[in-house]
Amino acid sequence: MPKVFYCVVSCLILCLSTQLSIAADPPKKVKGKVVRIMDGDTFELLVNKITYKIRLSAIDAPEKGQDFYQKSKQALSNLCFNKTVTVELLRKDKYQRWIGDVYSADGQYINGRMISDGYAWHYTEYSKSAPLAAAQATAKRQKLGLWSQSKPVAPWLFRAEHRNTKPRKAA
Repeated sequence: MPKVFYCVVSCLILCLSTQLSIAADPPKKVKGKVVRIMDGDTFELLVNKITYKIRLSAIDAPEKGQDFYQKSKQALSNLCFNKTVTVELLRKDKYQRWIGDVYSADGQYINGRMISDGYAWHYTEYSKSAPLAAAQATAKRQKLGLWSQSKPVAPWLFRAEHRNTKPRKAA
């Protein structure tokens, strides 16, 4: 076989092994200041003049127009707005937001706190965490936050319902 073939194969193996080692790297952590709260599960983080849009992993908060939207947004603001937090960046979602686990300066797990205080649901479609499930069960039992409502509607159901009721544009 010609040397060019071996060279090409070697390059391909090198490229693939490099990509595999990148994929196996642990999640990246960033530390910065929360500069904007979008809603109860999304905020902007400023790190060395770079802004990251962060979506809290494992939770889903009420949507705009939904009961408890403003209270959920305010709760996240109270926990982290204008404060320094550490975010473990897990992956990007389809909207190019970073999905992450968020920790306050004193090590408090903000994602879990939003659930335990009753301002967000444990998003079981993406998380099977037993501690988060237990936190939600406790908040529900104690009727905290959104669980004080007689029939709270999960955000994913609210989104699905509103997707189906929006008027369609004429063809």
